[in-house]
Amino acid sequence: VHPPRMRARPCLPLSTRLPRLTRAPALLRRAASSQDKGDDPLKPDGDARLDRLWPGRAVTEAEEILASAPLPHGFEAAAPSKKARVFARSLRQRQAAQSANRAFLPLEMSAIIDLFDDYAGPARQLDRDGLRALLASVGERPDDATLEELFHQADVDSSGAIDLDEFLHASDALLASNPARCILVVGGPGSGKGVLCRRLVDECDVSHVSCGDLLRSEVEADTPLGREVAGIMLRGELVSSALIVTLLRRRMRSFGGRRLLLDGFPRSRDNAIDFEAQCGRPELALHLVCDEEKMLERILRRAQTEGRADDTRKAAVRRIAVYRQQSEPTLEWLRASRVPIVELDSSGSREEMWSGLKAIGRLMRNIVI
Repeated sequence: VHPPRMRARPCLPLSTRLPRLTRAPALLRRAASSQDKGDDPLKPDGDARLDRLWPGRAVTEAEEILASAPLPHGFEAAAPSKKARVFARSLRQRQAAQSANRAFLPLEMSAIIDLFDDYAGPARQLDRDGLRALLASVGERPDDATLEELFHQADVDSSGAIDLDEFLHASDALLASNPARCILVVGGPGSGKGVLCRRLVDECDVSHVSCGDLLRSEVEADTPLGREVAGIMLRGELVSSALIVTLLRRRMRSFGGRRLLLDGFPRSRDNAIDFEAQCGRPELALHLVCDEEKMLERILRRAQTEGRADDTRKAAVRRIAVYRQQSEPTLEWLRASRVPIVELDSSGSREEMWSGLKAIGRLMRNIVI
């Protein structure tokens, strides 16, 4: 006797899978409507406050939804059901305490939990040394008195350790608007950094800052800094390390609690040293390896379609030469600092580069939660 064949359950729109959302807060209702449109389902509209978004009855309901129903788009990859239940319990705890913390989004929660797990002990709790190391990893180095105050505020049950729920509860104050994790994306001009970052943003719920775009924005705004930077970029030279790291740190504070891709950074060994001093140790570096002739070809083709002022042949040749000179000392410093480096061959097509990165993910997917 053959066993009955299982029928595949159709993937219904989120709004029909979660009928109780009519009484849930605007955050989840927005997730339902935007998933059907293909948009980012939980993109924040400013610094929304938990008390306003989650009335007491809706928090209990949210826990039931998150624990038993299919998760919204963006949750499934970043947050398995166990994390969803942790998230819901944390929301209810914060509501009861009338916390002013903002509600977490899926792309924030996974990065914050990963950060906690990297520094928590075997019991999955943070002691004072663990908290100090965690804060240093995001560029915060409080003195002993400040660290003790932060620890006391986070340790709600006075157990002498901070568990995950307590860390989620206190993360706004602890992280101080810093990203939870930073990933460096390094490679020569025209190596495909922007292409890769855009796809990672679209498919992996990460955020993205391009150092080149950051500088070009200053130039377009015609600020005093922008006028100084314009000539440097046209010559294909590097902006001073202190300047670019200061601009970058200011921009990074717009991505508190998230996993952030830094596209085109660091560009020199000094960049890497200054970044670690001000922003902490990166989680990972993706190094795009590309043939120089291919990079030049792509830059000149991009000049015809995008019209970037620094995409002239003369500037491109100079930028490639500068990259050749600066890249190996930079990578050597990252290796010495124990920053994991993943090399990707980007000389081929976009799909070939993407397949190389996916192969790494498939290898590790059974142990990465």
